[in-house]
Amino acid sequence: MDSRQERASVLLVLGPSTGGIRRHVVELAARLEQRGWRVEVAGPAGVLDGLRTLDHRVEVPSSLGPVVSVTARRALAAAAVGADLIHAHGLKAGWLAASVRRRAPLVVTAHNVVLPGVGGAGAPFLAWLEAALPARADATIVVSAEMARRLVGTAGAGKVTVVAPVAPSPRPTSTVADVRAAWGVGPDQPLVVSVGRLHPQKGHATLIDAAALLARRRPGVRVVIVGGGPSADALARHVEHLGLGGVVSLVGPSAAGADALAAADVVTLASTWEGWPLVVSEAVQLGRPVVATAVGGIPEMLVDGVSGWLVEPGSPQALARALEAALVDPARAAGRAEAARVDLARRASPEALAAAVEAVYLSVLERA
Repeated sequence: MDSRQERASVLLVLGPSTGGIRRHVVELAARLEQRGWRVEVAGPAGVLDGLRTLDHRVEVPSSLGPVVSVTARRALAAAAVGADLIHAHGLKAGWLAASVRRRAPLVVTAHNVVLPGVGGAGAPFLAWLEAALPARADATIVVSAEMARRLVGTAGAGKVTVVAPVAPSPRPTSTVADVRAAWGVGPDQPLVVSVGRLHPQKGHATLIDAAALLARRRPGVRVVIVGGGPSADALARHVEHLGLGGVVSLVGPSAAGADALAAADVVTLASTWEGWPLVVSEAVQLGRPVVATAVGGIPEMLVDGVSGWLVEPGSPQALARALEAALVDPARAAGRAEAARVDLARRASPEALAAAVEAVYLSVLERA
């Protein structure tokens, strides 16, 4: 690293987050610091609790209203003083950073997309912002090739680079036996685990419907859903309506996601869309077989029939069949899990991904 690179400082900005984005930002910050960058992080109060000290409090709004954004924009402008580069994560943080006048060069990472039918009356506006943001940034990083394809033909598409998110290595802190015992799951009882925010995008209702089918074929199977969010009450009612109280457990959010994943016989993700879900990467690193929907960047992480099971979204029948196949043949499941681990370690090592982000930074700074 030359003298200019050693002096370079970057301000990482993120909005409200309870999941993978905040873990990615913390891991990226640590790896950039190892590479000689001076890194500070700005975001809402509490967003990094338990992970890293927040350097600047910037209340990135959960909505893009002009009144709220004025205060946040001033706070971000103050935080960015002295930064050589700003790297914003997510649509709202990206637009907030783009609105700051006389700022440092801006890199934006898009971790997700605006889905049809999500976002209510404001969804068309958010979709427009999503497509327009790359033109306002000096460079845009997207986390999957599928996301890059969505931006083809938009202004700024020529400044888009695909880099998967840097994932921290999962480190369980409890034994598998202890985790299963806390959930009331026996040591030999088939266990399916899903970890993620309880939101319609994550497809938990489909998973619950699949659990009803699976329980008829595999008596004694348990499905544990770890997470919190706006769908919690509706999902609890769904479990009760189907009479699955002894099969499906909604155990709430947990800071020990690695413990939950490590305890599973099979990890599943029933989402309607995903960018590059860190929960899949973490499950793979822990050697857990994964059954997931073939949406977003997931087919870039797993190959159906080789390193996992991929099914169409919204189909309880397909999901139940794949889960059963993974549970009834542990040797085959273990083989696919190992194939996934080897493949992701080769293609998406944290060090290589951090180097790819750094390459984007240096390209932007050279043009500045």
